Amino acid sequence: MSGRTASVIALAVLLVTGLALELSARRGRGRATAGQAVASAMRTTPGRAMVLTAWVWLGVHFLAR
Repeated sequence: MSGRTASVIALAVLLVTGLALELSARRGRGRATAGQAVASAMRTTPGRAMVLTAWVWLGVHFLAR
């Protein structure tokens, strides 16, 4: 298996896991939705820095080509 294939599989697994957690949260199973988690993180300065870092990482790795 090549490195690219492994990366695509890992990304797909993360995406499916994230969607499953979001659907579970929306059904009221006690977890926070993605929007609630980001809103909670944005209340503090370190949380804002983490959200900014995540956006920059996503932009550099997926959007800037």
